[in-house]
Amino acid sequence: MRRAMRRTRAPRPLRAALLGLCLVAPLVGCKGKIGGALARAEPNGEAFAHVPVPPADGPKLHALASGVTVYDRPSTSAARVGVLRAGAAVARSKDAYTKAECDGGWYAVRPRGFVCAGAGVATDVAGIPRGVPGGPELARALPYRYARARSENVPLYARAPTPAEQLAAEPDLKKILGKGDDKDPLGAAANDVPLDPRGVPTGPPVLLAGGEGIEAGKRTVASFFVFGAEAAAPQLVPALDGAKAGGLRKGSGVALTGSLELESLSGLRRFAVTAAGQLVPTDRLRPALGTAWHGIDLDKIGLPVAFVHKAGVHTFAFAKGKAVKHDDEVERRAPVPLTGKFRTVDGVRFEETRDGEWMRAQDLVVIVKRHKYPDFVKGTQRWIDVSIANQTLTAYEGTRPIYATLVSTGRDQLKDPAASASTPRGAFRVLGRHVSRALDPREVQSSFDVADAPWVLECEGFSLTGMYWSDGVGEAQSFHDVALAPIDAHRLFTWAGAELPEGWQGVYGEDEAAMVFVRP
Repeated sequence: MRRAMRRTRAPRPLRAALLGLCLVAPLVGCKGKIGGALARAEPNGEAFAHVPVPPADGPKLHALASGVTVYDRPSTSAARVGVLRAGAAVARSKDAYTKAECDGGWYAVRPRGFVCAGAGVATDVAGIPRGVPGGPELARALPYRYARARSENVPLYARAPTPAEQLAAEPDLKKILGKGDDKDPLGAAANDVPLDPRGVPTGPPVLLAGGEGIEAGKRTVASFFVFGAEAAAPQLVPALDGAKAGGLRKGSGVALTGSLELESLSGLRRFAVTAAGQLVPTDRLRPALGTAWHGIDLDKIGLPVAFVHKAGVHTFAFAKGKAVKHDDEVERRAPVPLTGKFRTVDGVRFEETRDGEWMRAQDLVVIVKRHKYPDFVKGTQRWIDVSIANQTLTAYEGTRPIYATLVSTGRDQLKDPAASASTPRGAFRVLGRHVSRALDPREVQSSFDVADAPWVLECEGFSLTGMYWSDGVGEAQSFHDVALAPIDAHRLFTWAGAELPEGWQGVYGEDEAAMVFVRP
């Protein structure tokens, strides 16, 4: 079992913190100076729960790499409360509270917790290397711009490579140069869909000036990799014998925060900066836009609703007891609000839509009104209902449904999760939320890697996660995870917990986290 997560207490003035320390004087002593008392406290002791929250305008702690952990006490054996992203600058205490287990010292950070000022962390601007990657955009369906590797062993560079270093790492470089000038048009992306403050879609996708990679009213492969301003070449790691730090398998996905041009064998070549602070040549990438498809807001319409689960589906009317098919097809996966009424004609069941038309039940995946609820549903408890058989997800606040969509669960569906690619069933609390996180390769049958899966809701044994590399929702194709379209994953992420602290990539142990109920 995972360690139970304890949040630090609400901010207190320094006087209240000192009073708290005096109350535990038999353990830590109380000399009137908070630093001296805490220096004698056990790193996991209760005294550290009383440390004041650093002011927002105070000195900063800088995360130079992804995965810098925030603990609820100054000890690596303490509970994790969060993770900082590469490039984050978070307010910190002026001085370290202790150096136990950490030579650089443990600093309190805003709004809670402690960070060890060790490798990958700087406590002053002089220690920040150039080219720190930009942060995610939390209000959009996808937090980063994404791409996938066109071929095997696409190089990742730790610093700006010279032309000679590029040639050494990429023997076929002369054949590749110039292929990044692809002018083929690209369609709508997940981030082209307008969202309201809740993350609910408010209309169809629109390619607007200033949108991701849009030039002269259109998006092309080449323009997709051009950002608003040229980035600085990152240099977040110590000097290497060579510039190459690794490689991407064919098809692997990566998050991008900016791009710049560097000298190559014949002129300038564009490189993208990854969310981890590495460089990757864009002529070896293809854009991953993320599907613009999404589920349906139930706030006003409620249940039942359905989704069209195949192509070639039509609506019907009834005339003289016969079903008459309309000519126009209904798009696959289109959401269809229903009245709950049905008719059976010639042995075929038809469901009535709220537009007054009829559709065959066999063409639909229907989410019906619930009359029974899991035992944990009390008051306005936020919870997520996942049906493996239907490949659907419904978000609830208490007994009120608010959002419904299609998902992709474990591909072995109802087999034993301990011995197969099936999503675990039962009731689970969301243990952590992550803006992005590396995916277990088994989720994509180990055919490629996903470094930055977006909008992850972590549960015991599986996660709910956004999926930019495929639009196959509605079909069981994952390992244990429940995969969603990016817009839907973003909607759940923003709803399932509190606002993410500035500079944090993930948060653990939220008091009011949502529940997830996975059923057959």
